[in-house]
Amino acid sequence: MTVAGEAGLLELMAGRLAKDDLTPRAAELVLAACRGETALERALAGVPSREEAPRERTDGPGQEIFVSEIRVRGFRGIGPQARLPLAPGPGLTVVTGRNGSGKSSFAEAAELALTGYNSRWTRARHDVWRQGWRNLHQRDTAVELELVQATRTDRTTIRRQWAPQDDLAQGEWTQDDRPFDDSKWHEALETYRPFLPYSELGTVLDAQPEDLYEAMHRLLGLEAITEAQQALAEHRKRLAEIVARPHDRRERVRTELLASQDERARRAAALLGSDSPDLDAIADLALGADVGTGTNLLHQIVDVALPPDDEVDRVRETLDLALGAVTAVATANAQDSLRCSEILRLAIQLQESGGGQTCPVCDLGRLDGLWLGKAKDRAEHLARAAAELHEAADRLDLAVAATRALCLPAPEVLAEAQGVLDTTTVLQAWHAWEACVSIDDPVRLRQELFDRYADLVQAVDQLKAVAREQIDRRDLVWRPMAIALFEWHSQAQQAIADAEVLADVTEAENWIRKTAATLRSERIAPFAKESQRIWQRLRQQSNVDLGAVRLGGTRNVELDVSVDGVSNSALAVMSQGELHSLGLALFLPRALVDESPFRFVVIDDPVQAMDPTKVDGLAQVLADVGLTRQVVVFTHDERLVEALRRLRLPATVWEVCRGEDSVVQVRMSDDPVGRCLADARAMRVDEDLPDALRAELVASCCRTALEAASHARFRRERLGRGIPHAEVERLIECALTTRQKLALAVLDDLAETSKLLPHLEEVVGSWAVDLLLACRVGGESGDLDVLIRDTELLAGWLQR
Repeated sequence: MTVAGEAGLLELMAGRLAKDDLTPRAAELVLAACRGETALERALAGVPSREEAPRERTDGPGQEIFVSEIRVRGFRGIGPQARLPLAPGPGLTVVTGRNGSGKSSFAEAAELALTGYNSRWTRARHDVWRQGWRNLHQRDTAVELELVQATRTDRTTIRRQWAPQDDLAQGEWTQDDRPFDDSKWHEALETYRPFLPYSELGTVLDAQPEDLYEAMHRLLGLEAITEAQQALAEHRKRLAEIVARPHDRRERVRTELLASQDERARRAAALLGSDSPDLDAIADLALGADVGTGTNLLHQIVDVALPPDDEVDRVRETLDLALGAVTAVATANAQDSLRCSEILRLAIQLQESGGGQTCPVCDLGRLDGLWLGKAKDRAEHLARAAAELHEAADRLDLAVAATRALCLPAPEVLAEAQGVLDTTTVLQAWHAWEACVSIDDPVRLRQELFDRYADLVQAVDQLKAVAREQIDRRDLVWRPMAIALFEWHSQAQQAIADAEVLADVTEAENWIRKTAATLRSERIAPFAKESQRIWQRLRQQSNVDLGAVRLGGTRNVELDVSVDGVSNSALAVMSQGELHSLGLALFLPRALVDESPFRFVVIDDPVQAMDPTKVDGLAQVLADVGLTRQVVVFTHDERLVEALRRLRLPATVWEVCRGEDSVVQVRMSDDPVGRCLADARAMRVDEDLPDALRAELVASCCRTALEAASHARFRRERLGRGIPHAEVERLIECALTTRQKLALAVLDDLAETSKLLPHLEEVVGSWAVDLLLACRVGGESGDLDVLIRDTELLAGWLQR
């Protein structure tokens, strides 16, 4: 039975992964989950794994720990300090005492000192158990547990003490006078808890199923696997929710879209209705890149562009300047000047080519040198005037061309949007403005074009205002749907990304679940075998058989219980005593595991509700455990001590007695006969007792001693012949008087009391008959010392 550390677990899992056909990604997730949540999140995020040193266990409490003494003051039934000394080593110790004697206070004090709580109080339904923790006669409360380690000579004292005003949760908790570090003890106490109170014995099966499961799981060293499986399951659930979320939400979003008249909503609904929706197209719709037919036309209307105002102003100014320049130079004589300039140019060419000729125009003057000089001056002046006129004309042509260039054709959207908006006015204004390109007269062009442009601007602005109003109205309805569509799109994208991861996580989880079940079966087998062995010793004549013990997949411990070979529920068929036996059979293998640092177990009242046959089996089991462990058993039932003595099993017996003011005494206990004789001798010498009362009390102790010896002999003889325990105990209960009990022991017959005295006189002697008569009359007929001596002799004869 071993408990694997993290390093061993990773090695084990890696070895098993190598033998199975698992995808590399899923195998990586398995190992990451075994390393812890951080490593798993890194693996899921695609961050390269890094080798980390296995987590070291925290410093524990030590090894091979035994209890050497329990000291209690002012706690539960114990007032002034009482000590329970224990031999710190393997062996069986039984602490007896009647109910209310204070014996269980020692068990509860030991558990409280070491664990910080008491399971009896934790499980109790009423607060009375917790409220009565402080003794009524001693307000200064302290519980101490003295421990010894087998490999060390020094002792460790764990103490909890409370001032009179402290609550249970307060007080001081120390280990060797230093603050108690419960973190060093917690893991060991949770895994190998050495305390089994009576409150847990009968509730092994009807307690929370996961309690026993968790205890067994910790013991088997499978916590890391459980945590890894849980981590993978949580991520699988999270990823499955992410992957399923778009599918679950798609119909709700589509229903909302179908209810809308917006063409974008209808388009989105059509996209969502596909088996594989086009996420890019949906994103365009949600973000406005694809705004739909009608809405798109409205946006195009809003985006209709006219020439910028500054450009129109610049063209107007250029045209005005060109017209002004032409007006300035284009006088009434301008054409005559141009003609004269041309005639002079030709006449000058004629003069220069032929000399002084007669003027071909007037035929009077001569084209001589004097004329040539004047003609050139005149021609130059006329040429300058012609050049100015040509330049003004060219500028006007350019200005007219630029003005006509403003008149772009009407955008097609104005005609396309007729079904959405009334664009007639704008189209008419635009066509009128565009018709300006056919006007030849620059002055008229100047008048018509810019007037028509102003009308067009006004018409376009009005149309755009109507388009914006419709866009705003549509967007008011569309915007929530667009947001919902975009959210769905984001979820769908995330789902696509996580779908592959989900497949890997699911594969990893399925594998680790199967592997964990295999490991549970492999590791619990030795514990189950030991539980079955213990049950066989405890069951005695029970017809209930305990089969396999398994850790179920629903976080519970499954027990194969059968009655006469027929499977049944343990709770349905087991008596309280059998449930106690089963509780021990499940507890002891966990407490005895080699890895446990504790070499002691404390068991409170395991005998209750057990029939005599099971008490014998319990004595044998406890004695066997005592060979390797320190076993401390608290009980008020004398049957366990009697069984130990009858079966000659080694055990130390302490008796706890409680007197006035909660004064508790602990004394080594002899056998019942010896204890009664010791009480008789103590009363014989008690000078405070009246003579008559002393004689009666001594005689009563002697009778009790003889009855105890008779019971022991009768049980030994009858059980040795194979008589069932139940039959033996029934006969003992039928014997009411001392003589009847001796008749059972000596003559083996309850009805032969008349033959008892003659038989004793013949076999033992007449003194035995005298002894019985003296015990019967209360010791008044003889010496009390002789009475005690003869009682010891006859009891010894009965016990041989």
